[in-house]
Amino acid sequence: MKIAIFVLADMFVPLMLSTGNCLEQCHGHQVRYLNFLPHDHKLLSKNTEQLFPRNLETLDGSAQEQNILFPQDDVKDMVNFMQLKHGGSLSEWHGRVNAVARYVQRFIDAEAPDLFVVWNGQDHIGQVISVLCRRKDIPVVYLENGYFANTLQADLAGVNASATLAALDYDAVLAQAQSQPTSGNDVQTAPALEIRPLTRTQLATIALAHRANLGYYTQYPEQRGSSRIKTWQIKRERAAIPNDQVTLPEHFAFVPLQVHDDTQVLLNSRLVHSVEEFFETVHAAIRRTCGPDYPIIVKEHPEDLGRYDYSELRQKYPDVIWLRKFDIELLLDRATMVFVINSSVGLQAVRRKKPTVVLGESFYSKPEIAFVVKDLSQLDASVQRAATGVDEMMSVRIDRFLEALDRTLFVKGTWKYPACIQAGPALAERLVALHAGSASAETLSGRSVANS
Repeated sequence: MKIAIFVLADMFVPLMLSTGNCLEQCHGHQVRYLNFLPHDHKLLSKNTEQLFPRNLETLDGSAQEQNILFPQDDVKDMVNFMQLKHGGSLSEWHGRVNAVARYVQRFIDAEAPDLFVVWNGQDHIGQVISVLCRRKDIPVVYLENGYFANTLQADLAGVNASATLAALDYDAVLAQAQSQPTSGNDVQTAPALEIRPLTRTQLATIALAHRANLGYYTQYPEQRGSSRIKTWQIKRERAAIPNDQVTLPEHFAFVPLQVHDDTQVLLNSRLVHSVEEFFETVHAAIRRTCGPDYPIIVKEHPEDLGRYDYSELRQKYPDVIWLRKFDIELLLDRATMVFVINSSVGLQAVRRKKPTVVLGESFYSKPEIAFVVKDLSQLDASVQRAATGVDEMMSVRIDRFLEALDRTLFVKGTWKYPACIQAGPALAERLVALHAGSASAETLSGRSVANS
C-alpha cells in the first residue's frame, strides 16, 4: 500500500516520521511525505528521502496563474475559516489554494496513493486534499489532538464535529465499537527515530529568503501572525501572568472558555457565534435558573493568554470569579456543573461524571451522556436538569461511551517530541486498520449496488 502523509507544520515532523517509519518497517507499506512551506520542507528533507519535492513552476514561479483547479467561487467556501483567522484577500487565497492543489494533484498523478493522511482537514490544505482524493476515490484519514491527555484522534470522516461518531446516535456508537477488532498489546515498533534539527546557518538562510521575498504573505497567507518574535513575546507575557489565588466555593458552575478563533468555535457552533456570546448566554441562563448569587467561575483558555483580551467582559460581570492561571483539573473535580460549546474540557468533565451542558456540535453531543442544547429555548430546562446531577443510568452510559471512543476514535500518544516516538507505532496500526475498514465498506457497498 502507498500512503501519503501531508505534514502540516514543523511541530508534526517527529510524529509523522515515526509513524511513517513504522508503516514501512513493521507493516511493509510505502510512505511519501508532502509539505511546501520553506522552513518545514527543509526540515523534512533533512530527515527523510521520501519527501515529494517542491516545484517552483507549480508553486512559486510565473506559471502560478496557469492551471486553475479551483475557481474563485469554490475557494471562497474552502478558505472561510482560514481567512477569518489569518486575514488576506480572496484573490490571495485563490492563488494559494490552487498552488496547493497543483502540488497535491501532481503527487496524486505521479504516485497514485492508496491512503492520504492529513492533520485536522478543515484548513485550506485539508479541503484541497479532501476534494482531490474524493475525485480519485482515495480514502483520507484525519488526525487531531485527542480529548484526553496523551491521546490523538484518527478518523475517516473528519475530526471533532466531523468525526464519524458525530453522525451516529449513542447506540450506533456502541455498535460500531463492538465491530472493531480488539488491539493487542504486541504493537510492532520501528527502530528509534532521532530528528536532526536545522542548523543556525540553514535557519538564517531561510529567514533571509523570507525577508527578501516581498510577496511572501501573498504566497503563504496562512503564515500571517506566525512570527517567531511575536510568539516569543506572547510566551514572555504569559509567563509574567501570576497564578490565581482563590478559595473555591463549595458548589459552582464552571465555564471554561475555548480558543476564540478555533475551528470548534468558528465552524462547529450553530447556537452561539463567539466565546463572548457563549459566556453571556450561559451566564444569563444560570442566573435565571439558579439565582443571582449562584457562584460562577470562568477560566480563560491558555492559548488566548497574551493574544486575546477579555478585560471588558470581566468588568461587565463583576459577579463572576474570573481565572486566567489556575489548575483546571481541580476546577473540574470541584465543579457542580460545567458549560461548554464543544471543547475537549467538556468530555473531560463528562468522564468525571460532572453534569455537562453542551451548546455546540461534537461527537460527544449525545443526550445519554451530556445535557445537549439543540435550541436556546431549551437552555434553562437543561440547566435545571444538570443542577440535579448525573444519575446512575447516565453514569453507566458514560462508561460505555468512553470505552467505545478508545476502540473507534482515540489513539494513545501525542505529537510532542520526544514523547511522540512512542505514539508512532500505535498510530500506524490505527491507520492500517482504518484503511482496511474503508476497503471493506467499499466492497460491501459495491456488492449492494451490484445486487440491486
